Amino acid sequence: MLVLSLFINGCANTGPPLSKNELKKLEEEIEALATEIYIKDSVRVWRVGFDILSILPEGTLKNRAVIGALIVDNTEDIAKFYKLPTEEGCVVIGVINNYIADLAGLKQGDLIKEIDGKEIKDSKHITFKAGKSSTIIVERDGTKLSFKVKPKEIPYVRISLKQTGKINAYAKFTGVQFTSGMVHFVEDDDELAVIMGHEIAHLISKHLPKNISVAALCGLVGGLTGPFAPLTTQALYSPYNRENEREADFLGLIYAHSAGYDIEKGVELWKRFALEIPKSRSKSFLRSHPASPERILRVKKVVDLIKSGKNPLEELTIN
Repeated sequence: MLVLSLFINGCANTGPPLSKNELKKLEEEIEALATEIYIKDSVRVWRVGFDILSILPEGTLKNRAVIGALIVDNTEDIAKFYKLPTEEGCVVIGVINNYIADLAGLKQGDLIKEIDGKEIKDSKHITFKAGKSSTIIVERDGTKLSFKVKPKEIPYVRISLKQTGKINAYAKFTGVQFTSGMVHFVEDDDELAVIMGHEIAHLISKHLPKNISVAALCGLVGGLTGPFAPLTTQALYSPYNRENEREADFLGLIYAHSAGYDIEKGVELWKRFALEIPKSRSKSFLRSHPASPERILRVKKVVDLIKSGKNPLEELTIN
């Protein structure tokens, strides 16, 4: 009887009754809003990354032929947002203003059906050749349209967004990934460019493969200290990693500035990190990143050199 009583009371309604239709409608509105935010965040990160990649010298990264369009798989959420058929294909969710795709006439919400006569089932099948014109067939408002584009080669890495509230950005072997938490933490595209430049600098400087090799060596040496192995390994590796982070900070600022962004905004960015993420102020020898106050001063020094007309790459050391 007690169990039955608890079950009945637990199933009792509390407060005014909720209509299933009202609840479903609100759920759909929230899902649509979430998709809209995801698209805006993805496009924002991609555009800043594209700006920085576009100014990199030849040979810094592997080249790829691009048209300046962010194209993603046609998921159920994307299809609903753009009112597209829920079928295989890819959707344009962003274009670079006055660049190849934009000048050709491609728009957000275009459903890509074919490229050079080949059916496109997902974004992995989309490739272009530099200097060779391609014909793109899209569906827009139920009508098929054809566009001619002539791709251009630039140093390239994949720029992506991960939906999580964590404030972070990563340089990975597959490219650069920002979290939605980081996108909402920065206050404008100038601050975002400071972080983007930093992550791209990691890839250009090949820090990832170097880090793996050094980490393995530190682990081997640390293993000789028995129960203190984890601490020893971290103590050996952290100083090396901090130097890589300093180099990425420095080079990243140069890249962001060269792409036209106001890197002085990096001062406020690192101040906010120091205040809102207290552990970023730590100067512990076990930390893998420089403390925020140090990063603030480095931004100021690079900005001062640029304003004085000097070349930071020649005038400023990494140490």
